[in-house]
Amino acid sequence: MSKDKPVALWAVPRSISTAFERVFVERDDFEVLHEPFSASYYYGEDRMSERYGDAEHKAEYNYEIVLNHILHPRENRAFVKDMAYHAKRLLGPEFVGSFANTFIVRDPKYVLVSLYKMWPDFTLEETGYEQLYRLFRLAQDAGQEAIVVDAMTFSENPAGVLASYCEKLEIPFRSGSLTWEPREVRRWESWDGWHEEAQESSGIEPAERRDPDLPEELREAYEHCLPYYYQLAAHAIPATQRPARQGS
Repeated sequence: MSKDKPVALWAVPRSISTAFERVFVERDDFEVLHEPFSASYYYGEDRMSERYGDAEHKAEYNYEIVLNHILHPRENRAFVKDMAYHAKRLLGPEFVGSFANTFIVRDPKYVLVSLYKMWPDFTLEETGYEQLYRLFRLAQDAGQEAIVVDAMTFSENPAGVLASYCEKLEIPFRSGSLTWEPREVRRWESWDGWHEEAQESSGIEPAERRDPDLPEELREAYEHCLPYYYQLAAHAIPATQRPARQGS
């Protein structure tokens, strides 16, 4: 896997992906770009959604402009966290080849219950699973080793999963990045209400599984997402018991 390409963490909503991203915010060897394609999907002139149809739509958010900004040479390697569906317009072999592609996925029951609280009118596309799986297959077809993180395994053993993730990417594992001081994170303000827990936290703490009740109105969406989840989760990396290449 090329050490020069931006690392992309492709996610589904409410998948603990922002907490995973926060680990890289705390490192000094990456520049973190938070959901840059969300601006394209919702606010660009070539947007794919009418959710915020009354908002001003700007050329600066157009897909190719955002992509060029991400790929522009920078001092530190870029770490991009985003939803695959946000980048739907660009998905193809050339796009996939521009990134070191990694993925984080979570049991759709947890995702949908949480997403429903934020957006009761979410679309099936906004659940994220179908496009995440499409991007995963594109990465496989391109000969990349697709690195998949299971969000629940990460929440139960954050150090072990992060160490395995770093080893796969051939970057140093830094145990110190698992703790931090609570603070607002630049660029997260555009998604007010979505990331407070990750900002107010002081680190990644091991968590226990608490199976939520699935409302009947979410059953159809659950059945739609589940096959994609199973396909992705089957490739999830195991937690490393002895962190490799640990850095400061």
